[in-house]
Amino acid sequence: MKMLITDLDNTLYDWVSFFSRSFSALVQELSLLLHVDEERLLDEFKAIHQKYGNTEQPFAMLELPSVQNRFGNMDRGDLIKELERPAYAFNKTRKKHLKLYDSVNSTLTDLTQDGVRIVGYTEAIMENAFYRLYKLGIVNKFTRIYTLEGNYLGHPDPERTAFLSPPKELIRIVPRIERKPNPELLLDICRSEGIEPDHTWYIGDSLVRDISMARSAGIKSIWAKYGTEYDPSLWSILVRVTHWTKEDVSREAELKKRFDKISPDYTINMFGQVIDIIGGGYKSTSDK
Repeated sequence: MKMLITDLDNTLYDWVSFFSRSFSALVQELSLLLHVDEERLLDEFKAIHQKYGNTEQPFAMLELPSVQNRFGNMDRGDLIKELERPAYAFNKTRKKHLKLYDSVNSTLTDLTQDGVRIVGYTEAIMENAFYRLYKLGIVNKFTRIYTLEGNYLGHPDPERTAFLSPPKELIRIVPRIERKPNPELLLDICRSEGIEPDHTWYIGDSLVRDISMARSAGIKSIWAKYGTEYDPSLWSILVRVTHWTKEDVSREAELKKRFDKISPDYTINMFGQVIDIIGGGYKSTSDK
């Protein structure tokens, strides 16, 4: 292995659990502050998310009709101060639940010390992906991070926006029309990084989007099965406010049908088993 391309959400950390809990805490506080029913707020959030094509749109609450009805056409910097309680609830819950999976940090350290290039590839927008890796203390393990093109208005506090700007050479933006599971995305990364696909491995939690993409690209695939193990009720929260349109749902159904029987080269139950795979001490999925 010369390069490991890794998905981020639910591969390095449990995004579903931390974001669902944090988002729920925000909505609860926002409901109390505005005296507006939570279900109404969820409907409004969904509309904003579909507007941006992103369920995790930073500061979406600033654009909610219920917020605008309450505070009028207020400057974003002043408005975020009025919404300090909901924002604090989100940040407090995120700090509690945003954690690396076991052995992620030590494994990335071992790989980089062995000369393996670590590249991140995610459908999160740059601001969210970089912030998480920065807060988790592993952003320095990455040679490059490929993130999805996003429409982000910036932090209401300009100083915070400048502080959280990543080095330009670290980030590559993938156009929104190029989505998983397009195998050309991985092959483009190999070409950009100067590493042959034969010397590249890919790890991700989705059989349909991650593993099928790697297999189609001829890149060795590792399924992070542990990333699929979370409370189903937390997923239902995300579905409630999803940015997916009816067309997106239909596309996903078609992908599941198409790749129903896809099999990874390796299946792991913790990230650290990547080391065992490289060392040849871990049996492939087909051998089990």
